[in-house]
Amino acid sequence: MKVMKYILPCCALLALSACSSQPNQMILNPVYQGGKLSSINNSVSTSVIDLRGDPATLKLIKSDKTQTIASPGLTASLKSALDSALSRNGASISNLATTRFEVDIHTLQAVVSEKMVSHTSNAKVELGVRVIRSDSNFSKVYRGTANFDGPLSHDRAKVEGQLNKLTVQLITRMVSDPELLAFLEG
Repeated sequence: MKVMKYILPCCALLALSACSSQPNQMILNPVYQGGKLSSINNSVSTSVIDLRGDPATLKLIKSDKTQTIASPGLTASLKSALDSALSRNGASISNLATTRFEVDIHTLQAVVSEKMVSHTSNAKVELGVRVIRSDSNFSKVYRGTANFDGPLSHDRAKVEGQLNKLTVQLITRMVSDPELLAFLEG
């Protein structure tokens, strides 16, 4: 019984220390799971360009210091979600297509402020879209924000989920935007 008295606190301490040592990167992988929202009967080539001035995907603010954390492979994972959304809505993705569907990442970041017993996460995503044809162009900016509060320190997985969900919401808006669809049909 005396051994259990010492083992339990040690196990709890090990578990807590393992949780606090998070990797120094964000793993963003937005996945479009929506169904067919529109009918895009075009062949398009897609690209995603990261135009952010600040490459940090997570800005963690603790009392007197700020830590920034990047997300490697961000453009590839965003392109995968975009291609999936366009394909599910009838578009054919081809590098040889004459219509180019370009997405610029203007902002994609969560700012987490940690206090002694709580934290706040404010996420902001801004994506610019350009559809380029030989004779005309279309451009529009899609923006979204999301916020949540929680007890104690932040959970990296929840912040990643917040950014993934917000990114998918903006991609869903794109593939169902009447203006964008009218341009693609015209």
